[in-house]
Amino acid sequence: MSHLVVLAAALTVWSGVGGSAAEPSRKAYLTHVSAVCQTYARRLERVPAPSEPAAYGDVISSLQRVLPLLRAQERAMRAIHAPSPLQLTVGRLFEIDRSSIAALEPALAAARRRDAGGVANGLARFSSVRDRVHSLSVAIGIRCNPN
Repeated sequence: MSHLVVLAAALTVWSGVGGSAAEPSRKAYLTHVSAVCQTYARRLERVPAPSEPAAYGDVISSLQRVLPLLRAQERAMRAIHAPSPLQLTVGRLFEIDRSSIAALEPALAAARRRDAGGVANGLARFSSVRDRVHSLSVAIGIRCNPN
């Protein structure tokens, strides 16, 4: 079903509803990028969160599954052409999103070193930056709620 939503959103953008195919309307863009975001959010929900920073195996397992999904989500959303009035804001959103994803790399490295403090710091940094990503996404009109 989610593939149909993504396909319908893509067709809306490419058919030029509310704008040309090269310059999608704000509504078409937000519909398309929200559908992509929701698809990945559903996949990310299936990855169990580690119970605590010192549960190194759980942290490693979770982050090894989450990092590729977050990177793919960012690439897929970035690949959707934003209308000119949104390009600067959306560009800023993706920069912040990349920095949130990058914050997980040191957390994964810390888990491999069995450094609970490093894991906790990396996860806290990710959470803080991710909150900024969420706030900006909502302000733009991107909806990522998987439900």
